[in-house]
Amino acid sequence: MSSIVDRVRQRRLINRQNRAIDRAWMTAPTQSMRDEIAIFAQRRHF
Repeated sequence: MSSIVDRVRQRRLINRQNRAIDRAWMTAPTQSMRDEIAIFAQRRHF
């Protein structure tokens, strides 16, 4: 039972992080900062 709860918590955490990354990407003032955020977002999934 606890594994289901853990999975839900993990999914919520990932969703929160994805929203934070999206916000950071949208508000990034320069293209190079957007590139950095995109690289970080890709690396995080592994």
